Amino acid sequence: MARKLALIDFPKYQPSRCRDGICAAAEVCPRKLLRQESPGETPMPDPALCQGCADCVRACPMKAVKLVTM
Repeated sequence: MARKLALIDFPKYQPSRCRDGICAAAEVCPRKLLRQESPGETPMPDPALCQGCADCVRACPMKAVKLVTM
């Protein structure tokens, strides 16, 4: 059965455009799929936790988070 997962489009991600370098997509994820070690760092996804809700997709001002079907 196919499921939807959030993935980061790394060439589009620009942490300097997020408030204080904190990833807006990581802040809204209800399961904390996107983990950001420190401000300005690229958040790393954990696909095992993703429920495909797309909250992170809507929150990213750079449109750097995509929902894909796996």
